[in-house]
Amino acid sequence: MIPVAGRPCVEYSIMSLVRGGLRDMVITTGYLSDKLIRTIGTGKDIGARILYSFESEPAGTAGAVRMISPFLESPFIVVYGDTLMNIDIRSLYEDHQKSGAAVTMAVTEVDDPSEFGVIETDAKGFVRRFQEKPKREEALSNMINAGVYVLNKEVMDLVPDNGPYDFAKQLFPALLSKGEKIRARKISGTWLDIGRPADLHRANLAVVESHGVEQTIDGCTVSGKLIMAEEPKVGNDVEIRGPCYIGNNVTFEDRTTIIRSCLYDGVRVGHETRISDGLILENCRIGKNCDIRDTILSPGCRIGDNVHLDRSVIGEGVFIKGNSSLIGAHISPRKEG
Repeated sequence: MIPVAGRPCVEYSIMSLVRGGLRDMVITTGYLSDKLIRTIGTGKDIGARILYSFESEPAGTAGAVRMISPFLESPFIVVYGDTLMNIDIRSLYEDHQKSGAAVTMAVTEVDDPSEFGVIETDAKGFVRRFQEKPKREEALSNMINAGVYVLNKEVMDLVPDNGPYDFAKQLFPALLSKGEKIRARKISGTWLDIGRPADLHRANLAVVESHGVEQTIDGCTVSGKLIMAEEPKVGNDVEIRGPCYIGNNVTFEDRTTIIRSCLYDGVRVGHETRISDGLILENCRIGKNCDIRDTILSPGCRIGDNVHLDRSVIGEGVFIKGNSSLIGAHISPRKEG
């Protein structure tokens, strides 16, 4: 549900499926399910037909799908909801149908595979073995599981009826041990994990680069692509250099400069402040004459005047006193009690 350029992350996956001609979906959900349903709804507005499945206890990735097996046709597609995805789903689906594999797994290359499930394949592109979050120097490859699968329905017969069960850690190794084929297919398009704050910033900019347009704002110098929920309130001599995302009710006071940054709803930026490569989340207040570079401000932060922040992550609701300078800082919110 984390918003990326004004939309919940999962909505980009849904739209990617719809573009591939796949409209009937079941979302498996547990924690905060009511918020998810209120936000996504039936999917009608984006061309989907969505049902929901509820887990009273965590069932694991494969266990959650096992619960909805009666509703599935073969083959079917599984997409994880915590990545930003815009890929060619249709070609992945068609490739699976031709391959004779029990499962086709979307894979992508990363510079550092130590945070992911690593895939080793044979010369024909079928999976030989899996490696979960190895040390970088011990990784079998830099090809990782992208969390998008096409599966023949009969593979779900291996998933036990009770207890949590995972696709990557349990079901797929079990399939290999039985001699079943799992095909790895490299994807093109946008795929970004958003599990860390810096990843969320990259995801926002990727969406703006893909879907943003050059725009004008009265009284403001603007260059590059923008996505705006609404036009910000601007003072005199404000400059914005895209790609940038600007949410609702954002204010830029006189002589502010915004470069390659994302500013969520309710953000206010003071006089003569410069923000470059920043991710400024909801309802932050930034004082005058600040210099904020490559920094993430969590919701509700308060930044005093004359503050310099560089390569820092500031936790929710934290107040940074005026005339402070922080480089490479990670500041967590104060715990209650």
